[in-house]
Amino acid sequence: MFNRSRKIACSHCHGDNFWKGDPAPTDELACRYCNAFITTYDDYIHNFIRVEAARMLAQFMETDSERDLAMLKHALSQQRPPRPLRVSKPYLPVIR
Repeated sequence: MFNRSRKIACSHCHGDNFWKGDPAPTDELACRYCNAFITTYDDYIHNFIRVEAARMLAQFMETDSERDLAMLKHALSQQRPPRPLRVSKPYLPVIR
């Protein structure tokens, strides 16, 4: 599947918890610090896939292309014209 950590923080004590081995969909994860119920493996997988899909879609979607285009037009209109290059004067020796 995805090569991501299976670490889950407890919502009560914020302790780090992990799934061990290959859990069944109905297996429940309880916090190893405060013994509070966290989630079932099935719910964990469904939520993980939802979050991962949303992250991938957000990465490739244009959220506000009109605003981005307006910002680009503004930036281009604010550019200064390029300065002419300085041409160094040729060295002329002084004759005395």
